[in-house]
Amino acid sequence: MSDDDAALFGDPESDPEVFTKSADIPEDTDAEEYRWRGYVQSGFRFTPDEAFDFLRSETTVASRLAARLGPHVAAVANARLVFTERSEPADFAGLTNRSLLDPWRVESDELFVEFRDLGVDGLDLRLGRQVVIWGTADRFHPTSNLNPLDVEDPLQFGESMGNQMLLLSWRPDASYGDQDDPWFDEFNLELVCVPVFKPAQLPNSASLAFTDQDELERRATSPELKDLIAKQKELMQEGWTFAYQPAVILPEHDIRNVMAGGRLGFRLVGVDMSVSYFRGFDDFPRAEKVTNQTLGKDVVSTVDLTYPRVQVVGVDMATSLDWLDGLGLWAEVGITFHDDLYRVIDTEPIGGIVVERERAKGNFVKAVVGTDYSITPTWYVNVQYMHGFLDEFGTDQLDDYIVAGTDIKFLRDRVLLRAFGIVNLQDSSFVLFPQIVVKPWNAAEMSVGAFLFLGDNDTKFGSPAAGRSNLFFRGRVSF
Repeated sequence: MSDDDAALFGDPESDPEVFTKSADIPEDTDAEEYRWRGYVQSGFRFTPDEAFDFLRSETTVASRLAARLGPHVAAVANARLVFTERSEPADFAGLTNRSLLDPWRVESDELFVEFRDLGVDGLDLRLGRQVVIWGTADRFHPTSNLNPLDVEDPLQFGESMGNQMLLLSWRPDASYGDQDDPWFDEFNLELVCVPVFKPAQLPNSASLAFTDQDELERRATSPELKDLIAKQKELMQEGWTFAYQPAVILPEHDIRNVMAGGRLGFRLVGVDMSVSYFRGFDDFPRAEKVTNQTLGKDVVSTVDLTYPRVQVVGVDMATSLDWLDGLGLWAEVGITFHDDLYRVIDTEPIGGIVVERERAKGNFVKAVVGTDYSITPTWYVNVQYMHGFLDEFGTDQLDDYIVAGTDIKFLRDRVLLRAFGIVNLQDSSFVLFPQIVVKPWNAAEMSVGAFLFLGDNDTKFGSPAAGRSNLFFRGRVSF
């Protein structure tokens, strides 16, 4: 399969959707060809605490169709129908509404058309809903900002959501050096335009970062804000109440807010390398303005959440060392530039309006360095160092992390033991993600495991804003 076909039809080994069965595509690209695959998955989740609370039950049916309609025309469509099994009737009338008693949603990350070799060999144009991931690191990409992240489900580790895009790519057949072992090849250039900004999808617990007094105090970045929170706590002891209502303000839909980027990649002496540039918005919100309404001793604060305008310059590399049995190495660095970020705070009933510069114009660096290695054909390990997590913004807010995991296979790959974790090196909080995956029959898979947040309440992964720990059981059949 060519590189273009791999991009079009996906890689079943690395695709997080794990479409495990697919038909071969003949080499004759002049003929019409279709490839379809899908899965049905169902699972249950609980909390591991004493209450053993039920968290969610979801059943998903997903399908993906890739069509090649000749040498110059292709299209891809995927969709997921998700039943959440959590009834949501708010009143008696809701008991007569099937959509509230049996809630469901449709998701799609790919729905695009592609035109190939537009007058020049290797020049392709792709229009529509798609995911474009830049960078060489495993799952965490400081250089990839075109698609918003879905961090609502911790088991997905920040999966990218599809976005409406225009992608122009050029992959000329150019190489230099020995024909069998060129020192330069795989040149590619990508130019991307994203007309409409889409924010990240957050978990319900994330609202605590803007509404909970303890979380506000932990995340306060200025003396003025810390002093305000301390005075509010003093007033609460005298019978005052403070409530917060987050309000999201998205960038306006106009030409000034169109996001765009470009990436130049190549392979040099066996090392995959690229440089990239992105202009747009960070997809995690920040509190920009707080407006108070006071009634007696009750204060309701409206918190306007906005998205900082950013520019990101990225570089990355990846290679494997044959002389070390294929040891993989990668590094990815993203330098984010931003303007002055101000915050307006109504401090009534304590004071008046306070305008503070939350962050001076400047830049900060996020980076990932990692390695992976198959110790034996059935034992795989992966270790990464990260500077800056997904939701962290600004030099003084970036922590350091170790992300590590291992896969061990048994019984001719019928049983997989997997354990991954993330450790915050500053506060020692961590996440553990162990699971057992059993494949008793072809196309069938069952897994049981846990996603555990461990740490004190004032730490990164121990905070209530991080979410609740999960115990899960799920099954999947692929076709």
